[in-house]
Amino acid sequence: MKRILTAATAALAGLAFAASAHAQQGVTDDTILLGSHTPLSGPLQPWGAGSTGAAKIYFAGVNAQGGIHGRQIELLVEDSSYLVPKATEAGRKLVVDDGIFAMLLALGTPHNNAVLPIQGEFNVPNLLPMTAARSMSGTAGDGMPERFGALSSYYDQVEAAVGHFAAGGANMPCVLYLDTDFGYEILEGVESGAAMAGVEVAATAAHQPGDSDYVGTLTKLAGAGCNAVFLGVNFPEAISIKATSAAMGLPMPIVGSTAIFEEAVILLGAQAGVLEALEGLYAAGSWIGMNDAKNPDLNPLHAEAAKFEATFLQVTGAPLVTGAALLGHNAAMITAAALQAAGPDLTPESLTAAMESIEVPNIFTGDTMSFGEGGRTGSSAVYLSQIQGGQWSFVEKLRD
Repeated sequence: MKRILTAATAALAGLAFAASAHAQQGVTDDTILLGSHTPLSGPLQPWGAGSTGAAKIYFAGVNAQGGIHGRQIELLVEDSSYLVPKATEAGRKLVVDDGIFAMLLALGTPHNNAVLPIQGEFNVPNLLPMTAARSMSGTAGDGMPERFGALSSYYDQVEAAVGHFAAGGANMPCVLYLDTDFGYEILEGVESGAAMAGVEVAATAAHQPGDSDYVGTLTKLAGAGCNAVFLGVNFPEAISIKATSAAMGLPMPIVGSTAIFEEAVILLGAQAGVLEALEGLYAAGSWIGMNDAKNPDLNPLHAEAAKFEATFLQVTGAPLVTGAALLGHNAAMITAAALQAAGPDLTPESLTAAMESIEVPNIFTGDTMSFGEGGRTGSSAVYLSQIQGGQWSFVEKLRD
């Protein structure tokens, strides 16, 4: 009798082990668990809170309609304060302790690069991060997970912008960049754009994140004959750089990437009393601002954009819709579409196949976002915008 009970116990233990071995991390009968490491504090808090907040609003709407194949979507958000060690700790917690199914809207190039190997170990896909680095798009392998990016890369954005300004006579571009993975990609993109345009980079200068004194650097760049300065910085640094340039009376255009194309630039500039000095600041990004997105002459989906704005402002009580909120909404919409297309048997493999099959409209530009045909980036479009009259305004589409 004892042998029979022992055998039965062993059999049950084996069944339990088999069931747990085949259970999909982050997926239960009634929940899909997603995670994000992003700044909820620190200088980039508007991006982290804005993007994940908008995503949660969209998911709440999906959940109210019954969820995805009967499952509710839950998004866990951990604060990274835009610090790589803290992002790494937060990412490990989400993947290992919380057992998320996929990472969504994780912010920062070096921050994602630090967490991706952890995700690769546990087969946790990286979806639509808040960085446009080229490393954010790619197939699984060499310890990395499946990666899907939403935006044209920083490299492509500044490469296109350099060509645009060179055609207008800016034949001595310079680069002011952060000494990080993100900054290096901007530097490489400017160098490529300069080579394509037949001009040479006149000078470069590296800074640390959070620096605020740019007088010496701008003096150096101006002395090198720069007639356009391209930025590999985030929006807090961009405010300081443009305000300093204006105070120094420097005439050359200041041009950033998606990383500075944010309504927080307007708000923070106004709070600091330097909004007038920010006039003329350029950004080459992957979308157009909220005001332009509602313009029927610029966006065929303007009615959908206006509907989103009304909902977002009503739910949050915010004074305006930030660029981060636009990205968060788009990311949630793409993710929900992919989860639906993946079917009830949800695995990283079925999600990957679904991501490669879907086409989702970008309601803020009218472009179609897709990840198939060997591409893992939703859009290759590059839009040039400029601060005019105290708000971001569309100038020209540089790439489709």
